[in-house]
Amino acid sequence: KDLRYCIFKISDDRKTIENDCQGPDTETFQDFVKHLPEDQPRYALCDINYETDDGRKQNKLCFFFWSPDDKTS
Repeated sequence: KDLRYCIFKISDDRKTIENDCQGPDTETFQDFVKHLPEDQPRYALCDINYETDDGRKQNKLCFFFWSPDDKTS
């Protein structure tokens, strides 16, 4: 695992999905959120690390659909 997240966007011609940016595994969830644009939708995969109530370290690969309600056309 070398990446924490991958963010994708729809191409300008609206026919394909393109890689928008990637973050190395040293980045955090907060770094991932900072890369989401305020005015455009994105698709993303993010590897989330967390700790369970009983102290076990876990991770999940999560899919996100980002679509700001008040700024997209």
